[in-house]
Order: sequence, then structure tokens, then C-alpha cells
Amino acid sequence: MAGKYILVHDLGTTGNKAVIVNDKLELLASGYTAFKSYYPHVNWVEQSPEEWWGAVVESTKEALATSKIDPGDIAVVVFSDQMMSQTPMSKDGKLLWDRTPIWADCRSGEQGERMHKYFGGLDNYYKIHGVGWQSEMHVINKLRWVKDNMPEVYKKTYKFLQCKEVIGYRLTGNIATDWGDASMCAYMDIKARTLSKEIFKAAEIDMDKIPEVRESHDLLGHITSEAAKITGLKAGTPVCLGSGDVICSDVGAGVVSPGEVYTYIGSANWTGVFREEPSTDPAVKMNCSTCLPWPHAYHLVLITAAGGIAQQWIKDNMYSADEDYDVMTAAAAAVSPGSDGLVFLPYLRGGGAPHFDINARGAYLGALLPHNRGHFTRALYEGISFNIRWLYELFESVGVPIFSLDEVRAIGGGVLNNEWMQIYADVNSLPFARVANPQQATATGGAIMGGVGVGIWDSYQEAAKLVGISKRFKPNAEATAMYDELYPIYKSAYPALKGLFDKIAAYQVKYMHEK
Repeated sequence: MAGKYILVHDLGTTGNKAVIVNDKLELLASGYTAFKSYYPHVNWVEQSPEEWWGAVVESTKEALATSKIDPGDIAVVVFSDQMMSQTPMSKDGKLLWDRTPIWADCRSGEQGERMHKYFGGLDNYYKIHGVGWQSEMHVINKLRWVKDNMPEVYKKTYKFLQCKEVIGYRLTGNIATDWGDASMCAYMDIKARTLSKEIFKAAEIDMDKIPEVRESHDLLGHITSEAAKITGLKAGTPVCLGSGDVICSDVGAGVVSPGEVYTYIGSANWTGVFREEPSTDPAVKMNCSTCLPWPHAYHLVLITAAGGIAQQWIKDNMYSADEDYDVMTAAAAAVSPGSDGLVFLPYLRGGGAPHFDINARGAYLGALLPHNRGHFTRALYEGISFNIRWLYELFESVGVPIFSLDEVRAIGGGVLNNEWMQIYADVNSLPFARVANPQQATATGGAIMGGVGVGIWDSYQEAAKLVGISKRFKPNAEATAMYDELYPIYKSAYPALKGLFDKIAAYQVKYMHEK
């Protein structure tokens, strides 16, 4: 092993962050390059794999230049990536389309309905794969959409690749996926931890178009001489698989033992729990992710599609370009808990828990003339926090205690907002512990996987001890009492608006244009 530095490529929904850490999980340098999302139709969300690659190249160069580390001292390159995207690649390594439907793409509703019919209902289908996202988002149904709508592309496809696998192939010339990413594709038998022959049969998809599935810390290959010239990395540097961002977040939060819990505020918003067995209760429909290489290691996850991206949305639309997040947070802090009765539903991107409804839409309710942008900002923070409280209740309903915990760990860029974190604590009447470098948690999880893969640490548990806490937030009883009154109103809003959301979504399908 040439050195003890780890380079992680954290391929998120909005861009790639190249992060270099040492064997103490200390951040040494990073580089970031954004890429675009495209919205050709309502509920379609696409990105360009070539833009992914360009972002990896540029951010690698930036991180190396900033750190002044000799590329030869990089012990391993590893990935954390956005999940549930599949790019078709031919046998000679050519990508077969310019833009890939990513995780938030919901075009495959018809294919999902056919799967439900085959298995005698959604619940029976879910009990096999354990992926709680609505079926329109399932990778297996996206693959069937390709076969139905682009048959020539399907025939030419050698392998369908996740985001990180496109990059892994460019760096090493090799192809493989990991169990963590595979577990969110809805084509696994989650209890047996194998690909499900029955699901592939039902979808009429060739199983051999899926790459070989390995452990997250397994070696994919080594940096080729061509990739070294393009990126500035040293040829021969080991490359490990890593995993999807949800899986890496679990590990990066230090949640590697039974009963540990974390909440993530990034572009999306989710909560993960370490458990020794999966939950495939169709009444709740958890995402049951399996990634860690020992028996009985599952992460139960519930995800809402719009979290931190809602904060970005309100900043872009209610604050001027020269007003930063501190201005926005101060405006929210000047408003009393409960935002004087202004309620926000955070479904700016449809889908996800607790409703799994791609037609759900964002909404403000109760607006009055005295309400200002501070009210709208605080109500947004509160609405997202209420939604997480709802998810916690779903965990409780399947026997996973949340509200009796000593603390919930908090990760993601959104948790740097102290006002929002206090709102989280008050809404849920729970202590929250912000981990050190919370915005790097997915990269930290990937680093742990790569470090275990090349022997920097002997185990995930050993490495997880290095994940520290930077700040704790305790609930304020008076604020919690006010939120307890507002929460039932919040919960009643979606059922009351469900019919209207369906009509609005139909109108948008007809009239909205590409953005």
C-alpha cells in the first residue's frame, strides 16, 4: 500500500465532490464540480453520464491541487453515488444514450403496474425486494421501460451500470456492482441477499445484463494509464467499489451497530436505522438496504424526495443573490415556533415516504397578510421536520424504537443550520447529535469502505469509532408543546389535498415544458 490517503468520489444528485481523507478520517482537501438535471417531461429526471465523468475529472484535479498530496500516496479510490440510475453500455464499452433517467425519474408507471399484476398486488411484490420507493422509481421497471420503448438499445446493452459503475469503468476498465446499490433496485430477494430470479422473470429482463455483485469494500481494479493521464491519479492505484449514498451515509454516520439511528438532510431527506433483520411489512414499506459484509446487517431507510433542495428552492425564489443562508436563517429565527399557523407540505419532488405518491406537490396553507418571508422560511423548515416525525412514527409501528433513544445522529449539509436542527429537536422532542464534518458523511462512509478494502482498518466498527460529534441539540419543552398542537393539522393536510394534487399533476403533464 503506497499511502494512507483515501480519495472518495461522492457522486450526488447535483454534482461530484472529490474528497481526500487520511487514516483518521480527517478531511484534507476536496474539489467539487456540478452537473445538470434535465426535465423533458413531468416526472422525468435525466442526467448526462458524460457530465458525471467530466465532473469526476475536474474535481479530482482540484482536490489533488488543493491538498498538494503526491498522487502516489493515494492508497485507494472509492465511490459513494446517487442510487437507482441505470446506464446501458455495449460490450465494447460505449454508452448507448446521452442522458440517463436518475433515481427521481418516475416514467415507468405502466411497467410497475404490470409487476403488481404478475405478483398479485404491490404488497406481494414488495415482500420480495423490500424497496419502499413507489414502483415507478424501481430500477427493474426502468429496465423494462427501456425494453418496451427503446428495444434496440436494450438488445445492444451488455450491462446496465449505476452512476459509480460508469465512472469505475472509465477508471479501471472493469465492471461490477455492490450489494448496497443492488439492494435499492427492487430486483433482489432481500432476505436471501441474492438477485431474484422470479422478479427478473416477471419483468422479462435478462439477468446477465446486471454486473457481477460484490461487497462494497471489494477491489474493482486499478487506475489505468489512460485514466491516469486524464485525471492526474497514479496508474495502478487500487479502486474499490463503495456503494450508494444512502448506504455510505449509514456507515459515515457511524451507524454500524444494532439500534443506532441517523437522519440525513441533503438534497433529499431520510432516516436510517441499523437492524439485524429486514422489515418487509407492506403496511410501511421500508427501504431495506443490505451492504455490510457480515450476517444480519441491514439498514432500514425511509426517504422523502425533497429535503435540503427545498431550502435551496426558497433561497433562490425569496432571497436576492447577495443574501446568504445566514440571512435566510435569521429571518426564520425571528418567527415564533409554529410560524403563526403557516403550514408547509414539503413535496416539491413527488414520491417518497410517507405517501409514496408521485403526484404529491408542495403547498403552503394558512397564509395571511401578516406573514412575511421569514414565516415562509420557518414553515418550510418545520414542514420538513414534521415529515421526519411522521417517518419516525412509521419506524415505531414496525417495532423500531425512535422516540425513546438517547439521541439521533444528524448528517448532511442541511444539519449545519443550527436553527433548523433546533426545530428538528423541538418538533420531535428528541436530542440530535451533529457529527463532525456532517456534509462529508457519505464520503466518510465511502472512505471507510475503501479503507477496509485495502487494509487501513480491520473492520467497519474500528473505523466508525473515528466518527465524532460536533454539536448536540436538546428539545425545548415549550416549543415542543406548540408543535404538538400543529402536527395533527399538518398530518391531515395531505389526505385533504390528495384529489387536488392528482388533478394538478394531470394539468402539469399536459402543459409543463422542459426545464
